[in-house]
Amino acid sequence: MTVALDLDPEKAKPWIEAASPTHPSLIDSAHVTNERFGFHNVPMAVWIDESGTLVRPAESASIEVRDADAPIPDGLPPRVTELIEEARKIPDIGAAYRVAILDWVANGEASEFALDPSEVVSASHPRDRSEAEAAANFELGQHLFTTIGKAAAVPYWRAAHELDPANWTYKRQAWTLETTPDGEPSDLLQPPTELYEGNWLDDVRASGGGENYLTKPAFLA
Repeated sequence: MTVALDLDPEKAKPWIEAASPTHPSLIDSAHVTNERFGFHNVPMAVWIDESGTLVRPAESASIEVRDADAPIPDGLPPRVTELIEEARKIPDIGAAYRVAILDWVANGEASEFALDPSEVVSASHPRDRSEAEAAANFELGQHLFTTIGKAAAVPYWRAAHELDPANWTYKRQAWTLETTPDGEPSDLLQPPTELYEGNWLDDVRASGGGENYLTKPAFLA
């Protein structure tokens, strides 16, 4: 099952419709999966077996293999070129993750990649006070956005970004609503703005670079 994190369901609708009817897809406009599973970026996943038991905690997930050698087009604005170069540093886990998930599908609890409950708990990221306050600010911002408008939400979303700077879903949700034109799929080109202090490129660099952007599954660490 795939869950799209988006306050505006219309932005996720093209992908939901493309997956229908063979792949179950949902839209989490309240970012409940952040709270319940510990998601803080996309794409991330948890593995849940037939009994409803978590067998892997929230980790970055992908089954696509990137073409890291594709040439960067000439003539791009310098900042766009820098962004592409930084994004290329993000580890490509697609092939290894596909092997792991297919092994789990084939072997169930006997798979070397399936963890027991105690291992899932120990591998999960706990929420400290700052992260809890960030979640409260983000949720209040969501309420204000849907009931009053973006201007009312911005102070609370800024607070969420400051309290939990490692939570990319909070940042990318706010950035998308600010700078991504209708019909465009990505918020990554969001430049520095007066509305929000951060942006994807500068924040990734501040966190240690693209190499640290993912929460890599332990079997890839």
